Amino acid sequence: MAEVIPQLDDQRDPGPRDPVGHFLFAWSQLSALGGAVLLFAACGVSVYSVLGRWLFDAPVLGDVELVQMACALAIAACLPYAQMKNAHVIVDFFTHNASARVRRVLDRIASVVLALGAAVIAWRSFVGAWEASQTGESTMILGWPLWWSYLTLGPGFLLLALTALYTAWKGQMHNEVGEQ
Repeated sequence: MAEVIPQLDDQRDPGPRDPVGHFLFAWSQLSALGGAVLLFAACGVSVYSVLGRWLFDAPVLGDVELVQMACALAIAACLPYAQMKNAHVIVDFFTHNASARVRRVLDRIASVVLALGAAVIAWRSFVGAWEASQTGESTMILGWPLWWSYLTLGPGFLLLALTALYTAWKGQMHNEVGEQ
């Protein structure tokens, strides 16, 4: 398998240079930063709850619900940046010996399939938010409206769909765009 390992002395990558790519890259970076903050917050809640349970027999009420929602949102928020940086896990067992052109075509196809899948998930997240708000569904322990979590997943997957379409349109992933 071919792996690309960044070197510590590499210059900072400025990202795509066209306006659409630059906008999507900046939006993806901001989204990933928010996702990272959420993930650290979820870790903090989990640690605080475990320590509270162990030391004072007082865990955080609804800690599992909070961690589940934060992790789902963090994942949805980080996926677009992974797409722009070509950082998704790729199993190239069958394409290892294929030409660069064949791999680029397969990457384009994979990006379009990812865009379609992400668009469906975004759409269904928004529909799920609407339906959960209409039925008044709430979390079991905290009693929070469930539509909040559905609604917050939609933008991440919508951004993923847009970044996947962008990478398919450019024909190459972000780290190769500057070479065109």
